[in-house]
Amino acid sequence: MKRLDGKVAIITGASAGIGKATAELFAEHGAKIVAVGRNADRLAALAADLSAQTEVITVQAEALNRDHTRNVFARALEAFGTVDILVNNAGIADKHRPALRTPDEFWDEVIGIDLTSVFHYCKDALEIMVKNGSGAIINVSSIGGVYANSGVAYSTAKAGEIAMTRNIALQYAGTEIRCNAIAPGPTPTELN
Repeated sequence: MKRLDGKVAIITGASAGIGKATAELFAEHGAKIVAVGRNADRLAALAADLSAQTEVITVQAEALNRDHTRNVFARALEAFGTVDILVNNAGIADKHRPALRTPDEFWDEVIGIDLTSVFHYCKDALEIMVKNGSGAIINVSSIGGVYANSGVAYSTAKAGEIAMTRNIALQYAGTEIRCNAIAPGPTPTELN
């Protein structure tokens, strides 16, 4: 028996980098995959690669579009009936921009994608997980959120993600719902 047999995992940012590697690993361990991303062609290629191992659906979505987020969960429930795991991986970088070189619009975009969208995905996942009595949320933060050694917007968003993760973990302590963050350092992906 594989570790994730029968589990349904939503993975955001699944079309490349850490998200793609996560989808591949989860499929190898038996999870059914809901691969979410912006690039339909890459999502289709991922689904083709994983379909020999597991059931996979893809959902093209923009992280900042609340209707898209809701659609991801609706599609997951329609295809698989539940959601057991959420991996919040979608994000953008800010090229180490200091405060004085960060336009307001760029700040809003980074905070929106790297923090607010994570909140929306957590909230929607928790509604299902509370009904189920169990679940796991994994938020992909960054070492930049721990040490504030990235740009101001990215460091702030990723630190906020860590605080949100801790808050959710505390809210559901003593239940079968877990919320954890991982904080990778520089990773050789297209984003970097």
